[in-house]
Amino acid sequence: MKNRHWIQGGFCCESPLFRREFWAEGVKSARLEICGLGFFRLYVNGKRVGDEEFLPAWTNFSSLLGCRAAYPVWEERANYRTHYLVYDLTPYLREGENVLGVQLGNGFYHQTRRRAEGDFIYGFPKLRYELTLTHRDGTEIFLESGPDTLWAESEILENNLYFGETHDLRKLRPHWAEPGPRGEGWQKSNPCHAPETELVEQTCPADRVVREISPVFCGEKDGVKIYDCGENITGWVNVRCRGRAGEAVTVRHSEELSPEGDLDFDSCGGKEQIQEDRYFCGEEPLTAHPKFCWHGFRYFAVQGPGESVSVSVVHTDLAVTSGFRCANPALNWLYEAYVRSQLGNIHGCVPSDCPHRERLGYTGDGQITARCVMLTLDAKKMYDKWMEDILDSQGAETGHIPHTAPFYGGGGGPGGWGGAIFQVPMAYYEAYGDVSLLRRAYPAILRWLDYMDAHSEKGLIVREEEGGWCLGDWCPPPGMEHPKIPPEFVNTYYYIKGLGAAIQAAALLGEPEPPKAAMRLENSEKAFVNAFYDPDTGSFCGGENGADAFALDLGLGDGRTRRNLAERYRKSGRLDTGIFGTDILLDVLFRQGEGELAYELMTRKTEASFANMMEQGATTLWETWDGGASHNHPMFGGAVRQLFTQVLGIRQQPGTAGYADYRIEPADIPGLSWAEGWITAPGGRIYVRWKRNADGSISIFEQPE
Repeated sequence: MKNRHWIQGGFCCESPLFRREFWAEGVKSARLEICGLGFFRLYVNGKRVGDEEFLPAWTNFSSLLGCRAAYPVWEERANYRTHYLVYDLTPYLREGENVLGVQLGNGFYHQTRRRAEGDFIYGFPKLRYELTLTHRDGTEIFLESGPDTLWAESEILENNLYFGETHDLRKLRPHWAEPGPRGEGWQKSNPCHAPETELVEQTCPADRVVREISPVFCGEKDGVKIYDCGENITGWVNVRCRGRAGEAVTVRHSEELSPEGDLDFDSCGGKEQIQEDRYFCGEEPLTAHPKFCWHGFRYFAVQGPGESVSVSVVHTDLAVTSGFRCANPALNWLYEAYVRSQLGNIHGCVPSDCPHRERLGYTGDGQITARCVMLTLDAKKMYDKWMEDILDSQGAETGHIPHTAPFYGGGGGPGGWGGAIFQVPMAYYEAYGDVSLLRRAYPAILRWLDYMDAHSEKGLIVREEEGGWCLGDWCPPPGMEHPKIPPEFVNTYYYIKGLGAAIQAAALLGEPEPPKAAMRLENSEKAFVNAFYDPDTGSFCGGENGADAFALDLGLGDGRTRRNLAERYRKSGRLDTGIFGTDILLDVLFRQGEGELAYELMTRKTEASFANMMEQGATTLWETWDGGASHNHPMFGGAVRQLFTQVLGIRQQPGTAGYADYRIEPADIPGLSWAEGWITAPGGRIYVRWKRNADGSISIFEQPE
């Protein structure tokens, strides 16, 4: 589709309707290419085309250089890309008069209310389309967006991804996208500047309504009806508005209830950012829901002359391609809560940190869970898209990888967050046996390594951009807000991992070894040991916060380091790790043969434990171990991969990928009596079931009984 002839409605209209009337006779085929920014809904002759939501998928639309940003923004991104959709409209057309209808919403393109990350505003909603009608005699008619497309105000007065929508149902136009009288208020659309972007066809999965929930009515208090979905989800409430014309029905959403039974907004943005939809009733009872935003919630309240009909669960339509259960309830809960958390945090094929407060593609969260996502969900096309977002987001001048992709501000650190540039394509290769993503990312990996080297001193990564900050191993347990592993430790860990990945990638791709990579690797490993290793004890950073596991994962340390790691956690019996350390610690313990200890850390109830989340009634994973922040945050779910690689024992043979060669070898966990589950590899399903015999040995079954 050509990037020209964009149109928009009025500057005060956040959700304009567009109507294009055309004549069709003897049409053999009708092909539409269309992009509506931020989101669009498409109709032909009164019927909605497709069932996808939030189109097009969010990307780096165009330059935001010069915008106000809480985190320093100092350079252009590497590329700007916008998706368009292609539709076969042939089944929707009729002989004679036809109408193409489009409704736009703000999406991320015109998000003006949440400004914690800065003012990331691309412009007003706009539309571009090309319709080609091919007749049975071979002739063609070409129609495109322009002054022949009319626009009018819709029933949506406001729409914001973070805050919700306001609809005036009295302003509904029931037949606005049908042939016949169009009604009043239509005028010629306004031409506008084309965004400076590359238009590409969207091939990744879209969001959909994946299922419906019948919520439970909890009671009414002061005219406010409270409902419980029974689980923490993303989507919207379908509410029946049955009041007098102009009366307001308000729907508010939260993850938790207060002790008094009211909505508690603290975990999803507080009272400053309430997810709220408001509907002004029309002349007749109507069922309404948002069109251009989702909410993250378990509970909701309806105030006014309305009542809940159902709740629609909405996220990117990815199939669950795994299963797990065992004799331990905490591990069963962990798998189910992780899958629910992860699905609720994928919209527009962007894996987000949380689905309400921030909704951003934080690269640290995304890279630490990538291997687990690929084990549990049909995510290959999703990562094709998100990796393009990461590559597009790279600094054009410096090679810096920002903390969100698509880029939308936010901070984290150059290592744990920027390391997504190599972690994601390496995980992709391991899971699918496909080097295509690694090949596309390889030049960007080298640029990122140069950026890291430029921000190092004597082999340690000690800084990022001026004015930036680093969170290190974000969100360790309460009382450890200032962990003993400094940001330099985490950043250098990922720099060393990245150097090793670049050398491995070069070999896989048939490329020469990156210049200076081996020398930089040796220098940084020495610097890491000199700075953080205590030769008197054999530990790194005092062994705090999984530091010894980080080092051992790099192949550093010695026998004392291994013993110290096991003894420390055997003695404490609790996790003291954050976003990265939790996954790294459990992985290293399992690989060292400490399966029983790793299992205890995953299942024992302490203040910092998955079992505590379960007993607190959580249905999704929390951002912090004490539940003090978001209650739908998949970042700790990176550890769920151990359920498949260690508890079930589905292990790839060294030097292989895509499960072309694997063995079944469950970890030695005397406290667990049985487990079963499956993953879907490129070659098909891999199923495992094992049970412990009376003598302590295990019997393994590789097919369902």
